[in-house]
Amino acid sequence: MESPDQFNFSLFTPRNLHGKKNRNVILTMLLIWATAVFGFQILLKTIEKPTPEKSLTVFEEIWPAALSTDLKSVKYTDLLNSVVLVKGKNIVKPEHQETLNAAISCITFSVMPDSVQNLVKGMIAEMASLKEKLGSSKDQEFLDLKSAILGTENTITEITSNYTGFKKGSLDEKILAVSLRPEYPGSLSDVSLSSLPQIMSLYLTHNQSVLTDTKFLGFPFHYFYTAVFLLILFVCLCIIYNLLVEWRLNKEGISE
Repeated sequence: MESPDQFNFSLFTPRNLHGKKNRNVILTMLLIWATAVFGFQILLKTIEKPTPEKSLTVFEEIWPAALSTDLKSVKYTDLLNSVVLVKGKNIVKPEHQETLNAAISCITFSVMPDSVQNLVKGMIAEMASLKEKLGSSKDQEFLDLKSAILGTENTITEITSNYTGFKKGSLDEKILAVSLRPEYPGSLSDVSLSSLPQIMSLYLTHNQSVLTDTKFLGFPFHYFYTAVFLLILFVCLCIIYNLLVEWRLNKEGISE
């Protein structure tokens, strides 16, 4: 008479030789998968090195001179471009954004004539007033306000382009227009901007290695490995497991 639990399977306490071999296959598959996933991450962390972006190198070259001399006498457009680049990153913390806004405003307004400064500051105040009304507006009024804000931003970018060096219609211009503030530090040496070098280093330094720099099928190797190869490996392990179980069942004469 057949035992009611003769077909039961326990991973931790196999009941027979077939169960033990099945358990060993499962554990081997799990070990291969864990090694492929966590081993690669450990290797990545082991060999990676902090690598600065080119913009950080440019910033660090200009920053000391910008603290002690007139901004017009240094490559302020390169300095402004590096700060705007960081401001455009969507991972920047709110408190760091305020420091970047202050630095962008200080650099931009410091190289403008007073007449242009006053004109741009008036537009910034007008744009801020329009944005306050957005929350309570509806339908056509909302669309009109959005259009007015966009028009003011475009005007600001046109006026400032002669001093910033940004190309017309570029993303840099858009970031600059929304970053300018009417109140800003009198110079880059102001204590409120003392943390700017650390902020720039934080967002412009990335851990890189041969695994991140090497291209494979058009992808950085570490991206291809984690996003594509590991998925393929998982599917292959599942197929191999089923083939091995089927082969063992046939070998032992066990029919489902």
